[in-house]
Order: sequence, then C-alpha cells, then structure tokens
Amino acid sequence: MNVAIPSEPLFGEEDRRIDAILDAERFNSKSVYNVPGYKPVRTELSHAPVRVTGTLPADLTGVYLRNGTNVQFDPTHIRSHAFAGAGMIHQIQIAAGAATYSNFYIRTPRFEFEREAGREVFVDFSDIAGGGRAAFDKIRLLEEKVRKGLIPPFSPYELTPASTSVRYHSGRLYCLQEQGYAFVLDVRSDAGRLVLDGRGRLETWEGEWEGPFSAHPRFDPATGDMYNLSLGSGGVLAGLVSQGLRHSQAQVHRFDEETGSMGWLHDFFLTENHLVFADISVRSDPGGLLGEDGSVFRFDAGHRMRWGVLPRDFRAGDTVQWFTTEQPGMVWHVINAWERTRADGSTEIVLYSPCFGSYPSSVPIHTPEEPPAQVKTWVLDLGSGRVTDERLLIDHGYERPSLNLGHVGAPSRYCYLLDEHGDGYMGKGVLKYDLFDEKEIAYLDYGDMYGGEALFVPRAEPRSEDDGYLLDLLMADDRADLIVIDARTMTETARLHLPQRVPFGVHASWLDRDDLAALGVS
Repeated sequence: MNVAIPSEPLFGEEDRRIDAILDAERFNSKSVYNVPGYKPVRTELSHAPVRVTGTLPADLTGVYLRNGTNVQFDPTHIRSHAFAGAGMIHQIQIAAGAATYSNFYIRTPRFEFEREAGREVFVDFSDIAGGGRAAFDKIRLLEEKVRKGLIPPFSPYELTPASTSVRYHSGRLYCLQEQGYAFVLDVRSDAGRLVLDGRGRLETWEGEWEGPFSAHPRFDPATGDMYNLSLGSGGVLAGLVSQGLRHSQAQVHRFDEETGSMGWLHDFFLTENHLVFADISVRSDPGGLLGEDGSVFRFDAGHRMRWGVLPRDFRAGDTVQWFTTEQPGMVWHVINAWERTRADGSTEIVLYSPCFGSYPSSVPIHTPEEPPAQVKTWVLDLGSGRVTDERLLIDHGYERPSLNLGHVGAPSRYCYLLDEHGDGYMGKGVLKYDLFDEKEIAYLDYGDMYGGEALFVPRAEPRSEDDGYLLDLLMADDRADLIVIDARTMTETARLHLPQRVPFGVHASWLDRDDLAALGVS
C-alpha cells in the first residue's frame, strides 16, 4: 500500500509539545519494559535454514506461526508496552526433519502510513494506559489532522496493528487484535513452502461486519465455525463466521451507567450450547486520562466479577444471563468449560481459568509489576442463576493456558500452564495439570530462556487426549529456540535454533498438512 503524505507538514509545534510531555526516550529508559527481551528486531528473513538438535518427530509436519509487537522506528515516539508497536509474525516451517525460519511485519494500513511518515502517528495502547493529559491532547490533535486532510479518516477499527494472535479458518490466515478488524494475509506457495510477506487486507465481509474482531475467537472442533465476542457500539457484540463467510452478528449486551464498561473482553469460553465471558472488575472510562492515574482503565474492587452466558445460536434482542462471583477479578485467558447435567436434571456449566485478584491501571502485562494470576474453577447453575462453586485450584502465578483444541467445549482432563511466578517476565516453564483430579502432573523448566505459550499440537493419529506435542518459542537476550515437548511425558524431544533472536511475544498457531493444502501449499 503506497500512501501519499500531504504537502502540508504532518507534524508541528503541537506534536512537539505532546512528545515533550510524553518524553518517550526518558520514560522508556526507566520502564519495566526496558529489558533486552522487549527490544525489536528489524531484519526480515525468508525461509532461512534452522539448526536442529535432538530428534524432530516424524509426524510433525506443518508451520508454526507466532504473532507479537515489534516497534518499527528508532527513535520511537511511543512509550514501551507489550501491546505497543507494529505486528510481526515469526514463522517456522517443519518438514522431513528440517526447518526454516521467516519473519515479517504485518503490513496493515496503519503500518504502511506510519512507515511513509517515518514515525508513529496514531494513538498506541501505552497512551491510553498511562499517557494522561498528553494522550488526551494527542487524540484531539489527530482528530484535527483528519479534518485538515493530513491523515486518512481511518475508523478506530481500521487502525488495528493486528499484533496479538494469528488464526487459521477456512483457507485464510487472520491476524487479530481485539480493538480492530481482522487482517487477512496474502498467501502463496513456492516449492511446498508457505510464503508470507505481511501483505493482505482488512476483512469486513463487504462492510457487513460491525465492530472489532476478537484476538481469541473460539472454534467448534466439529465444524470449524469461528465464534467471536468483542466490545463495540457501547456493548458486547457476538458474531459467527462459518466456512469463511459472515454468518450472523448481534449486539447481546449494552453497557449502562450502573455497571459501566468493562475494560476489555480478551477471551471467552465456547461450550456445546453456550458462549460464556467475564465481565471483569477492570472498568474503562475515557475520562480516566484526566484522572490521577492518567489511564482509561481502573480496577474497581467493589465490582465483583461476573460471568455472562448466552446461547451459541444468539439473536438480536437476546439477553445475557449473569452469574456474579464472590470476588472482584480480571481474566486474560481461559482454559476450558463444558456443560453437565445435575442430579435434578438441570444444566450447569463448569469453568476453569486463571484469574487476577487485582490489576494495575497501567496494564503492565508480562512484567514484574503484573500481579500473579491464580487458577480457579466456577460452576454456574443455569436453572437457579447462581454460582454454586467457586474454588482456588492453584495458588501460583500460572497464565496463558493451552489444551488439546479438539476438546474445546467438552470435558478435557489436561491443560498446560505457563509459569509466570518467577521474575514476572513471560514464562519460565510449563506445568501439565489434571483438571479432573485437580492435581499437578509434571513441570518442565525452561532454564535461562522465556516461553510465551505452550501450544498443543496433536499427533497425526492420536491415541489419547495428551498424545501430541507442546511447541513454545523460547526467547533470550541474544537467541531464540522453538522447543518441541512430548506432551505425554513432558520431556524435550527437539530444539530448533533460530537464526536470530525473537522479541517477547505470546500467541501462536499450528498449520497442519490439511490446513496448508487448503491454503494452496503442497
């Protein structure tokens, strides 16, 4: 995308005044994010050879993709944060015991415009989570630049950096970040290799999609249908994409003055008949930029977290059934949930998720300033509308769970939890946990490297729920490895040594042979 910059200067005295107040250089030098793991990489590689130690499983053939932020400018004019910066995909393709590595910026309209401008232009997450009055003034200045024609009239949803996750559905790859539209990558094949360069397009299904797209859509294991819950238009929007087409969308909840607006809706549960999401105790208010913390986010200890339940076949006008818990709380990522029948014949839903008991307004995710999450379980009685069980399972800082995705919405024994209880940066190891017996099974320490998410990949012909591998991209100051773990024994089987370091990041996806064939790669 080539974007013409207007002849009138894009940046002026007011920009310099705001930059001086935000003072990104000084702020970043003292920031908790000022560690080597959060430094960007600027070299984009395409299918560079990867050295392998150990033995790659013969049935592990496919492509690993991991998304994350990567600031594209030096010097930068934005304050450091895990959510700040452009999106970058890191790709490892594995076949016949060998592997290659590629990485590329996600070339969204925002990315292309800022690249032409030579610096960051738009509001970033670190602005709204602590920028205060300067961020407020920056927003107003951008509105003025749109009126003058200095910048395009992008909608908030068109300004996505698409930097949180990457998911496959029905022959397409979606780069996702929950404040904006989905971004679909252009795909081509070259001698059996998946070739991506970050180019693509925003997906609005010919303008029929309303609001942003979730960073964590949920997929029906049987049909591949992709469910979405997101915040937009003053409430909660539910959506369904089936076989690549927009099937349905409806607003299922509106915010009001009494309850206020939840800070975010990052992840949710899919069960046999329902969608379940958390109304977290973090509240959102744009006026907070002018408050003491200078953030639109505020943890309200008086707002007990509640779970919202709605039917999977949602319709406009449906109301959410609310289940209020005993404590305030905040959820980033959930594990799994399923329905079961009580002795009296009524239905209940059992939920498993890490939960934070409090959360700072600066949203210092993946740092020592982030409090530890605790793994909990809740049981929702659909008949009485009550939470009949609410218990702590693990009093330790585990987060970013994964499971065998073929068991989403159904009883699943095993989950895999990232250990964030060390120094707070990313994951220092992975725990295999038994949800049925509520006990720890095995732990694998990552040593001197940090993991992002232990992604479960089933074997080609699995014989049990845990018959597969965990893949995690491990990061250090000067190197990166993709580790392959036998999920049954929790032992390392292979390690792929990448040709360059990778910045801290989290969410990944695996493309198997069938996925690659649907993408035209064979």
